[in-house]
Amino acid sequence: MGARINFVFDDGTESLVVLYSHWGEDTWEDDLTGALVHAQPRKGDYSYFTRMVISHLMKDQMLDETGFGIYAINRSEIANNFDKTVVLDLVNNLLTDLDNGNSVELYGKVFA
Repeated sequence: MGARINFVFDDGTESLVVLYSHWGEDTWEDDLTGALVHAQPRKGDYSYFTRMVISHLMKDQMLDETGFGIYAINRSEIANNFDKTVVLDLVNNLLTDLDNGNSVELYGKVFA
């Protein structure tokens, strides 16, 4: 069945990177907090920051055949269909949960 979640990385461009996790919904907040702490030295360098967050989220299953997927979408495709989706807005420093529309300061929540 799974506990699916999509992490959308918004760097202000039209093409956005998405990390799909088949089992990550139940622990996404703690997992993402650890990933943000790990990537904090590259805050502002969107490509390195995104790679570091993704690597940290996948670290225990990096070589597994299943469990994660990475794909690109256009800005117009950001939507919450069936799976949980969170958007990391790297430009405006916001984390938005599309299930409830709540946004929190991306770095302030983690590093305050």
